[in-house]
Amino acid sequence: SKGRPKAADYEPSVRTIFGMAWALYRGRLCTEGPMPDRMQEVTWAKLAWNEACKRLHTQVAYDAEILKMITSRGSHLRGEVKTKVRPYVADEYGFETSTKQSVIDRNIMLARELKKDFAFTRSPDGNKGLYSAKIIQKGVNTIWFRDKKDEGVLYPEFYKPFPEVAFALLLTAIESCIDEWSSGAQTNKMFTVDEYQDVLDEHLNNLADFDEHTKAQGLLPKLLSRLHDNGR
Repeated sequence: SKGRPKAADYEPSVRTIFGMAWALYRGRLCTEGPMPDRMQEVTWAKLAWNEACKRLHTQVAYDAEILKMITSRGSHLRGEVKTKVRPYVADEYGFETSTKQSVIDRNIMLARELKKDFAFTRSPDGNKGLYSAKIIQKGVNTIWFRDKKDEGVLYPEFYKPFPEVAFALLLTAIESCIDEWSSGAQTNKMFTVDEYQDVLDEHLNNLADFDEHTKAQGLLPKLLSRLHDNGR
């Protein structure tokens, strides 16, 4: 067919390999890093394809097009995480759509307050604990545990307990959605590696610090297990 190849252009047996290779590639993005460089992407795509062939007891050699179709899932995953969490943001934090200047000013102030010291990770209903915001579990459920055929359920090797890296990606996506309100009215903001790699790194560092400071109580492992168990 003309234009860029799609999975549908391949015969059904190869399409089955694609389905699993994509899930394995996304699993790696969620456990090792959702914003890999080009070399890393290609390495992970080859590993995902070979592993999918092995699990399906078949052998189909990959080519440059197949690898490209797998690596394109990186931006697809980032886009999906943001798209699926976006509808919850206004409700969770109280942003309002209005032409009234007082509401616009309040939105600007709210976006600023939420980003200060990562306040948005805490629940707005009085529970001041870090990572207590209800939107976190909602996001996990919607993105990875929608039903019994979703990746969180089918690939426990990646998602049980819920991976720290995917958690940081979700927090970065929520922050990007809050950034959309920073002018007082919601505007679409691109969720790109260039724009958000540093933010992602910051969330990963915060999670590592949180883990370090609460090691005795094992709070982060408990939280990650809970995100998985409640997702199921």
